[in-house]
Amino acid sequence: MSNHTPQKRQIIVGVDGSPNSEKAVDWAVAYAHAGDTVTLVSSWSPVIVPAEMAVSYTFDDTGARTILDTEHKRIAKAATARDITVNTHFENNDPRNALLGLKSDLIVVGARGHGAVMGLLLGSVADYVSRHATVPVVIVPAN
Repeated sequence: MSNHTPQKRQIIVGVDGSPNSEKAVDWAVAYAHAGDTVTLVSSWSPVIVPAEMAVSYTFDDTGARTILDTEHKRIAKAATARDITVNTHFENNDPRNALLGLKSDLIVVGARGHGAVMGLLLGSVADYVSRHATVPVVIVPAN
């Protein structure tokens, strides 16, 4: 008989409010084992324009934070019932950098599933993360 205790994994999931993002969250929770932590990651980065084109505006990340909170509430009960911890992480940053900048054992993102070019099929974030991550990446298909 082995005294080996399974290692608890840190799984991060990109959240943007799209149906594909919801599928990625659902996949991550279904894949997680008791004791694992699933962290829902959202970020918001405003478009920066050249100074000569700049107009006065505010950095309003309320929508992105609301989407993150909504996803957390949507899966919390199912995750808790399986002894999976769910955390949230929000950054004012490019989503690619936010996902790659966190310590994890697995990154899960949704595929966009529209268009004919690879970047459009996967989505630019999914494509970038899959090429630059140092841990396994799961891209959950749209359908």
